[in-house]
Amino acid sequence: MTYERALLGQAEREKCSQSTIFLKGKSMSTKTAFKRVALVAAAALAIGGISAVSAQASTLGDWTTISALNSSVIGSSATAETATQIAGVANYVALTDTSDPVYIVVTGGTIVGGTTAASVAVGTAVNIATPTVGTITVTSYKIVSGAASTTATGVLTISVIASVAGTVYSSATVLGSASTLVALLGTSATINAASDANFAVSAPAGASNVANFSVTQADANAVTLSSGNYKVVTASVTNGLLLATGATGSIATTPTTYLSGTPTGAVNFSLSGIAGLAGTSTVTISVNGVVIKTYSAIFTGAAVKIVLTAVNPVVAVGTAPVANITANTNALEVQEFDINNNAISANLGTISFTVGTTTVASVGASNIAGGSNYLGGGTSGTATSATAIGYSVNGLAAGTTTITAADSTGTLASNSVSVRVSSATPTSVVFTTDAASYSSGQAGTLTTTISDAVGTVPAGAYVVLTDQAVASYALTVGTLPGLLPLGSITVNDAGVATTSFNAPISDAAAVTISGTAAATTITVTPATFSVSSGASDAANAATDAANEATDAANAATDAANAAADSADAATQAAQDAGAKADAALAAVTALSQQVTSVLAKVAGLAALLARIVKKVKA
Repeated sequence: MTYERALLGQAEREKCSQSTIFLKGKSMSTKTAFKRVALVAAAALAIGGISAVSAQASTLGDWTTISALNSSVIGSSATAETATQIAGVANYVALTDTSDPVYIVVTGGTIVGGTTAASVAVGTAVNIATPTVGTITVTSYKIVSGAASTTATGVLTISVIASVAGTVYSSATVLGSASTLVALLGTSATINAASDANFAVSAPAGASNVANFSVTQADANAVTLSSGNYKVVTASVTNGLLLATGATGSIATTPTTYLSGTPTGAVNFSLSGIAGLAGTSTVTISVNGVVIKTYSAIFTGAAVKIVLTAVNPVVAVGTAPVANITANTNALEVQEFDINNNAISANLGTISFTVGTTTVASVGASNIAGGSNYLGGGTSGTATSATAIGYSVNGLAAGTTTITAADSTGTLASNSVSVRVSSATPTSVVFTTDAASYSSGQAGTLTTTISDAVGTVPAGAYVVLTDQAVASYALTVGTLPGLLPLGSITVNDAGVATTSFNAPISDAAAVTISGTAAATTITVTPATFSVSSGASDAANAATDAANEATDAANAATDAANAAADSADAATQAAQDAGAKADAALAAVTALSQQVTSVLAKVAGLAALLARIVKKVKA
């Protein structure tokens, strides 16, 4: 037989109650038409809020209608006959058979009314209850000539879920980011877990959009809530202004409620300062009445204090930068603070300096923090802070002077610092170790101090030796100073350099570390230490152990001899006791024999006496 399958018209479908879609008719005669009808049917079911697709994706098996009652069916499968329903005491899935009568068996659930098996006539609906979350299987057997087939002709799987994805609130996520980071990374990386973990904001009071925050809501499976299912979002700030997007209005110092209305369920806030209100600002964001996260930002006010620091108190003669000398660059640092002692950005154009002895030094170029600029002019270490300004010092002549800074904007004067200008001409190299004596191979530290005629030289590299420093005994580990470049030693702003080493293995009364001065004007003072625990100590310890073992052996021999003597004495005593016992036994034996003889005589006398008595009586 040839069957044609067709969908009801749109108007007739709209008349069907509870999103029920009926499929009836006969199948197409060609394979292509067959697939097209299946695709159209599936699309119509989806539009109607229904999910039911057969194993062959071209028929509904024994069911021509599968619909959700009291809620919308969601989900579908292109490889199996399925339906999805929300759990509820009044919810169920209605199945209609309009082709052949069938006998059904329900596993994992029941038919409305409580039974698990029933016969379903053509065109009759059977309702499968879906009160609880789980999986229900409906197996159908065609009834032919009044008897059900022994082979299943259809298997429908019903998934009963707690709720539609993205409809039931479970949790919220709040992330924050400093706007400076947003500017660096771009809008694609505005707010994420990394920016939230590194959240840090300090900005002038009145600055706008200094921080941004995002709020998202999700169900128990981390699916973002859909529109209309969001919970109330509440945000408050103690100092500043919060502007919300995806909501309406802004707040200053009191909490205001925001309801999100975007399809993604996200609410975003931006934090701005209020001119004239310096201090710490606390942002608190809650969802559904529960505080999710708080953030702290700092709004700074006008400068009330200026601080000058001599990062390198010793500099060299010369205009910064000085060859091989790092001390002159960024030797000074200016930092300003507001009334709450928060560091603020100094105004480069308003900073001036006063030098006590102008023939000794002058303040050179400024170097605003950031990039490769480091305190003390080094190529690594601590970078000048984002709010500080570094200043170089030009050494005009050897000597010492004071320097102060001022900010003309607020008529602020800094503390005074002392800076010594060195000739940077070494006259002394002193080697010292951190201990006077080391055990064999023990770790140690060698300190090299380079000085000029007045004191230590400024930070930099100095050729003070003709070659690398040497040790009179080979060190176990360690590279002595002066190797690269040959004879050159680099010292810090204290005029010192340190090197790690391990002492020699051999015993030594004096190990010397020294070098040959590169000029007759340089004096080299060597370091001397001893190695007190070497191979001889180990040998002495072994000898002492051997002597102690010999003494123990001798003592053991003496004890054995004494024991042998005691054993001999005991043997003799035992022998003497045995002889005496033998003599006593012989005496007893003799006495026993005598007693036996006397008893025999007495017995004979008694017998004789008896005979005499008998004769007398007769």
